[in-house]
Amino acid sequence: MTTRKTPRTKTTVIGAGVAVAAAAVGLSWASSASGSQATVASLAASDSGQGSQVKAAFTAAISADRAALAEPASFVGSMASAAVGKTPANQIATVRNKQLNDGLAALSEYFAPAQAQHEAIGLRNTVNDEAGGTERNLTSGVSKVTFSRVGVSGDKATVEAAVSVYGKTQVKMSNGDWNTVDPPGVMDYTATLVKSSAGQWVVSSMVGDFAPGEGP
Repeated sequence: MTTRKTPRTKTTVIGAGVAVAAAAVGLSWASSASGSQATVASLAASDSGQGSQVKAAFTAAISADRAALAEPASFVGSMASAAVGKTPANQIATVRNKQLNDGLAALSEYFAPAQAQHEAIGLRNTVNDEAGGTERNLTSGVSKVTFSRVGVSGDKATVEAAVSVYGKTQVKMSNGDWNTVDPPGVMDYTATLVKSSAGQWVVSSMVGDFAPGEGP
Protein backbone atom coordinates (compact mmCIF):
# COMPACT_ATOMS: atom_id res chain seq x y z
CA MET A 1 0.00 0.00 0.00
CA THR A 2 1.34 3.44 -0.92
CA THR A 3 1.23 5.88 1.99
CA ARG A 4 -0.03 9.30 0.90
CA LYS A 5 1.03 12.37 2.76
CA THR A 6 -1.68 14.89 3.53
CA PRO A 7 -0.98 17.93 1.32
CA ARG A 8 -0.29 21.16 3.14
CA THR A 9 -2.63 24.10 2.66
CA LYS A 10 -1.12 26.02 -0.22
CA THR A 11 -1.20 29.62 -1.30
CA THR A 12 -1.52 29.91 -5.05
CA VAL A 13 -0.29 32.95 -6.95
CA ILE A 14 -2.51 33.10 -10.00
CA GLY A 15 -0.74 32.85 -13.34
CA ALA A 16 2.56 31.06 -13.40
CA GLY A 17 2.01 30.10 -9.75
CA VAL A 18 -0.88 27.82 -10.69
CA ALA A 19 1.33 25.73 -12.92
CA VAL A 20 4.09 25.62 -10.30
CA ALA A 21 1.68 24.62 -7.53
CA ALA A 22 0.07 21.97 -9.72
CA ALA A 23 3.49 20.57 -10.65
CA ALA A 24 4.54 20.43 -7.00
CA VAL A 25 1.42 18.56 -5.97
CA GLY A 26 1.79 16.29 -8.97
CA LEU A 27 5.32 15.35 -7.92
CA SER A 28 4.26 14.52 -4.37
CA TRP A 29 1.55 12.26 -5.77
CA ALA A 30 3.73 10.67 -8.45
CA SER A 31 2.95 7.16 -7.18
CA SER A 32 -0.80 7.78 -6.94
CA ALA A 33 -3.36 6.28 -9.24
CA SER A 34 -4.08 8.10 -12.49
CA GLY A 35 -7.34 9.41 -11.04
CA SER A 36 -5.35 11.72 -8.78
CA GLN A 37 -3.99 13.56 -11.79
CA ALA A 38 -7.50 14.74 -12.59
CA THR A 39 -7.79 15.96 -9.01
CA VAL A 40 -4.59 18.00 -9.38
CA ALA A 41 -5.89 19.55 -12.58
CA SER A 42 -9.23 20.40 -10.96
CA LEU A 43 -7.48 22.02 -8.00
CA ALA A 44 -5.44 24.24 -10.32
CA ALA A 45 -8.56 25.13 -12.30
CA SER A 46 -10.42 25.92 -9.08
CA ASP A 47 -7.64 28.22 -7.86
CA SER A 48 -7.54 29.94 -11.23
CA GLY A 49 -11.29 30.51 -11.05
CA GLN A 50 -10.98 31.97 -7.56
CA GLY A 51 -8.31 34.33 -8.85
CA SER A 52 -10.66 35.61 -11.53
CA GLN A 53 -13.37 36.17 -8.93
CA VAL A 54 -10.94 38.01 -6.66
CA LYS A 55 -9.85 40.29 -9.52
CA ALA A 56 -13.46 41.06 -10.40
CA ALA A 57 -14.35 41.76 -6.76
CA PHE A 58 -11.43 44.14 -6.25
CA THR A 59 -12.14 45.96 -9.53
CA ALA A 60 -15.79 46.41 -8.56
CA ALA A 61 -14.83 47.63 -5.08
CA ILE A 62 -12.26 50.21 -6.17
CA SER A 63 -14.58 51.41 -8.96
CA ALA A 64 -17.46 51.88 -6.49
CA ASP A 65 -15.14 53.61 -4.04
CA ARG A 66 -14.04 56.14 -6.64
CA ALA A 67 -17.46 56.67 -8.21
CA ALA A 68 -18.98 57.53 -4.83
CA LEU A 69 -16.84 60.68 -4.67
CA ALA A 70 -18.73 62.36 -7.52
CA GLU A 71 -22.20 63.84 -7.18
CA PRO A 72 -25.00 62.06 -9.08
CA ALA A 73 -24.65 62.54 -12.84
CA SER A 74 -28.30 63.60 -13.11
CA PHE A 75 -27.51 66.70 -11.03
CA VAL A 76 -24.38 67.74 -12.90
CA GLY A 77 -26.16 68.60 -16.13
CA SER A 78 -24.28 69.03 -19.38
CA MET A 79 -20.67 68.03 -18.80
CA ALA A 80 -19.52 70.46 -21.50
CA SER A 81 -21.22 73.35 -19.71
CA ALA A 82 -20.16 72.21 -16.27
CA ALA A 83 -16.53 71.89 -17.36
CA VAL A 84 -16.34 75.62 -18.14
CA GLY A 85 -18.31 76.66 -15.08
CA LYS A 86 -21.59 77.49 -16.81
CA THR A 87 -23.61 75.08 -14.71
CA PRO A 88 -24.05 76.17 -11.08
CA ALA A 89 -23.01 73.68 -8.44
CA ASN A 90 -25.88 71.78 -6.88
CA GLN A 91 -25.68 72.47 -3.17
CA ILE A 92 -29.19 71.49 -2.10
CA ALA A 93 -29.42 69.00 0.75
CA THR A 94 -31.24 66.36 -1.30
CA VAL A 95 -28.31 66.11 -3.71
CA ARG A 96 -25.78 65.70 -0.95
CA ASN A 97 -27.96 63.16 0.85
CA LYS A 98 -28.39 61.08 -2.29
CA GLN A 99 -24.66 61.10 -2.97
CA LEU A 100 -23.92 60.03 0.59
CA ASN A 101 -26.60 57.34 0.81
CA ASP A 102 -25.81 55.86 -2.60
CA GLY A 103 -22.11 55.86 -1.78
CA LEU A 104 -22.56 54.19 1.61
CA ALA A 105 -24.75 51.50 0.03
CA ALA A 106 -22.12 50.77 -2.62
CA LEU A 107 -19.32 50.58 -0.05
CA SER A 108 -21.28 48.12 2.11
CA GLU A 109 -21.73 45.87 -0.92
CA TYR A 110 -18.08 45.57 -1.90
CA PHE A 111 -16.20 46.07 1.40
CA ALA A 112 -16.23 44.22 4.70
CA PRO A 113 -17.93 46.29 7.47
CA ALA A 114 -14.79 47.71 9.11
CA GLN A 115 -13.18 48.67 5.79
CA ALA A 116 -16.48 50.11 4.50
CA GLN A 117 -16.53 52.42 7.51
CA HIS A 118 -12.96 53.46 6.78
CA GLU A 119 -13.73 54.22 3.12
CA ALA A 120 -16.83 56.15 4.23
CA ILE A 121 -14.60 58.72 5.93
CA GLY A 122 -13.37 59.98 2.56
CA LEU A 123 -16.90 59.96 1.17
CA ARG A 124 -18.28 61.99 4.09
CA ASN A 125 -15.42 64.48 3.85
CA THR A 126 -16.09 64.95 0.13
CA VAL A 127 -19.82 65.48 0.67
CA ASN A 128 -19.14 68.00 3.44
CA ASP A 129 -16.65 69.89 1.27
CA GLU A 130 -19.14 70.06 -1.60
CA ALA A 131 -21.85 71.33 0.75
CA GLY A 132 -19.63 74.34 1.45
CA GLY A 133 -20.37 75.67 -2.03
CA THR A 134 -16.80 76.15 -3.26
CA GLU A 135 -15.87 72.64 -4.40
CA ARG A 136 -17.50 69.83 -6.35
CA ASN A 137 -16.56 66.60 -8.07
CA LEU A 138 -18.15 66.26 -11.48
CA THR A 139 -16.78 62.82 -12.27
CA SER A 140 -14.65 60.23 -10.52
CA GLY A 141 -13.82 56.72 -11.61
CA VAL A 142 -11.40 54.02 -12.69
CA SER A 143 -10.25 53.52 -16.27
CA LYS A 144 -7.91 50.54 -15.84
CA VAL A 145 -6.78 48.01 -13.24
CA THR A 146 -3.49 46.15 -13.79
CA PHE A 147 -2.77 43.32 -11.36
CA SER A 148 0.82 42.51 -10.48
CA ARG A 149 -0.03 39.82 -7.92
CA VAL A 150 -3.09 37.81 -6.96
CA GLY A 151 -2.69 35.21 -4.21
CA VAL A 152 -5.48 32.95 -2.96
CA SER A 153 -5.38 30.78 0.15
CA GLY A 154 -8.71 29.28 1.13
CA ASP A 155 -11.18 32.06 1.92
CA LYS A 156 -8.54 34.79 1.95
CA ALA A 157 -6.82 36.56 -0.93
CA THR A 158 -4.25 39.31 -1.43
CA VAL A 159 -3.89 41.53 -4.47
CA GLU A 160 -1.44 44.15 -5.63
CA ALA A 161 -2.59 46.36 -8.47
CA ALA A 162 -1.94 49.59 -10.33
CA VAL A 163 -5.20 51.51 -10.71
CA SER A 164 -5.59 54.26 -13.33
CA VAL A 165 -8.01 56.86 -11.94
CA TYR A 166 -9.69 59.90 -13.44
CA GLY A 167 -11.96 62.73 -12.36
CA LYS A 168 -13.11 66.29 -12.97
CA THR A 169 -13.01 68.56 -9.94
CA GLN A 170 -14.07 72.21 -9.77
CA VAL A 171 -13.04 74.89 -7.30
CA LYS A 172 -14.82 78.24 -7.13
CA MET A 173 -12.43 81.16 -7.52
CA SER A 174 -12.67 84.49 -5.68
CA ASN A 175 -14.16 86.14 -8.80
CA GLY A 176 -16.97 83.58 -8.91
CA ASP A 177 -15.58 81.54 -11.81
CA TRP A 178 -15.13 77.78 -11.54
CA ASN A 179 -11.65 76.38 -12.15
CA THR A 180 -11.76 72.83 -13.52
CA VAL A 181 -8.94 70.33 -13.06
CA ASP A 182 -8.86 66.90 -14.64
CA PRO A 183 -5.77 65.13 -13.29
CA PRO A 184 -5.56 61.47 -14.33
CA GLY A 185 -3.15 59.37 -12.33
CA VAL A 186 -2.06 55.89 -11.35
CA MET A 187 -2.31 54.59 -7.82
CA ASP A 188 -0.68 51.50 -6.36
CA TYR A 189 -2.93 49.42 -4.11
CA THR A 190 -2.44 46.44 -1.84
CA ALA A 191 -5.63 44.82 -0.59
CA THR A 192 -6.82 41.79 1.30
CA LEU A 193 -10.12 40.14 0.40
CA VAL A 194 -12.18 37.61 2.33
CA LYS A 195 -15.33 35.68 1.57
CA SER A 196 -18.47 37.07 3.16
CA SER A 197 -21.12 34.92 4.84
CA ALA A 198 -22.89 34.93 1.47
CA GLY A 199 -19.81 33.47 -0.22
CA GLN A 200 -18.86 36.68 -2.04
CA TRP A 201 -15.35 38.14 -2.10
CA VAL A 202 -15.21 41.53 -0.34
CA VAL A 203 -12.29 43.85 0.44
CA SER A 204 -11.34 43.63 4.13
CA SER A 205 -8.29 45.92 4.05
CA MET A 206 -6.84 48.28 1.47
CA VAL A 207 -4.00 50.78 1.32
CA GLY A 208 -2.99 52.87 -1.65
CA ASP A 209 -0.90 55.81 -2.77
CA PHE A 210 0.07 57.46 -6.01
CA ALA A 211 2.63 55.55 -8.02
CA PRO A 212 6.08 57.17 -8.32
CA GLY A 213 5.87 60.16 -10.65
CA GLU A 214 2.07 60.27 -10.47
CA GLY A 215 -0.39 62.39 -8.53
CA PRO A 216 -0.50 66.11 -7.69
